[in-house]
Amino acid sequence: MTDDRSRVRLNIALYAATVVCGCVAILLLYIHVSRADTEVGGTDVVPGAGQDVGRGIVEPVPLASEAEQTRSAEQIEAASKMVTAFVNFDYRDPDRTIEAVSSMATGEFKTQYAKGAQGLRELATKAQSDMTAKVVWAGLVAGDDDTATVIVATSGTVKNKTTGFKEEARNYRLQLQLVREDGRWLTKDLQYVALG
Repeated sequence: MTDDRSRVRLNIALYAATVVCGCVAILLLYIHVSRADTEVGGTDVVPGAGQDVGRGIVEPVPLASEAEQTRSAEQIEAASKMVTAFVNFDYRDPDRTIEAVSSMATGEFKTQYAKGAQGLRELATKAQSDMTAKVVWAGLVAGDDDTATVIVATSGTVKNKTTGFKEEARNYRLQLQLVREDGRWLTKDLQYVALG
């Protein structure tokens, strides 16, 4: 009996101590919050409501000017057209792709592509390769009035002797460097960033 009473008293004492500790914790939290409010000028501060606590006010990003938006759209469109020409290839008419790519290229890229065109014709004809794809998204990485970097993603298929003339999925991400020449955005470099 005595042990039971002692145990009950101990449980009551522990419960009371827990309640007191909880009250002290709430009091300390209240004091801490009150001080924080005083330090920011006594106003209510809600994170995400125009105030980035600890780092200053969050400012809205200004919209680009109409000229900048037009230029960006032209850069993305030029890159998308180049990639569409580049990834669509029919071994029965290789010159269509080669001429389209060459017409939108400049500088070292144009020179290198022209040098490899004959090998591309021969390889595609030997493999009877047919590749079709479409641009699924494009994004401007950086751009100004004279240059741009654009990443373009495609989704498509390829069939040739290697695939047993069955279509296999081919997805590409390409990065293009563009320059403005004579009022046109031309590709001066094209690289694969990811293959799939």
